[in-house]
Amino acid sequence: MIATLGSFIRKTANTMSRRSAAAAPSSPKPPATGRSGRPPKTYAETEAMRTRIKTAAVQVFGERGLSDATVESILAASGLSRPTFYRYFANVDEVVDLVLSEVNDRLLKDVAQAIQQVDDPIAKTDAGVMAWLKWCEWVGAMLPAIRAQMHNPNTSAYAHRQRVISTFCDDIEDVCRALNRHVPPRLMIETVIIGLEHLGYSYHCGTSPRSEESLARTREGMLRLVLGMLGGAAEWSMVPVLASRLGITME
Repeated sequence: MIATLGSFIRKTANTMSRRSAAAAPSSPKPPATGRSGRPPKTYAETEAMRTRIKTAAVQVFGERGLSDATVESILAASGLSRPTFYRYFANVDEVVDLVLSEVNDRLLKDVAQAIQQVDDPIAKTDAGVMAWLKWCEWVGAMLPAIRAQMHNPNTSAYAHRQRVISTFCDDIEDVCRALNRHVPPRLMIETVIIGLEHLGYSYHCGTSPRSEESLARTREGMLRLVLGMLGGAAEWSMVPVLASRLGITME
């Protein structure tokens, strides 16, 4: 999974480089940083080097956690020199923040795309839940590192978690308004999102071995949480029907 996440970072950088090249007749020069050493020749070269550092950092975060990552450990994983690192990043915290920003943006994007691909509100719920679980799988070994820091207000993991929760709350409120439904209190929506988060992290980071059975139980818990707290009288009166459609039990 770390290799998959690293591949995503490299692919994103390559896409940005191609778009930049197509948008202008010549690649823009990177901004002056005041740091010593030979400056990169092109914007694409700058992004390629930053991507190399980020990819190495992802490996280190998965192995050592976010708080124990050091410049030395990232240099060892990337094969780069210390001057090269500081030419592109001020410190480890800057790398952590950038990687977490991209990882959390991926979560928002994956859930939004999954929901948009289906029309039925119940199917949208299931699609969003499964997209969240797949995102956890994609993050892989770095997931426990994020979980270890996401409740600490002094960390980037906490800041990005709050951003994701706020964005999901806004999206759910927009969906309720679009469907001419009552908009639940913000606190209730936040409770649902945090509950989904807990179930997803528990499945992927827990001590019990993962299996098809445990995945089914996690999915069922997530769906029951959404239907129970965000559903209305219409859904509650059709619990057996909805459970049958989703392939879950409501006992």
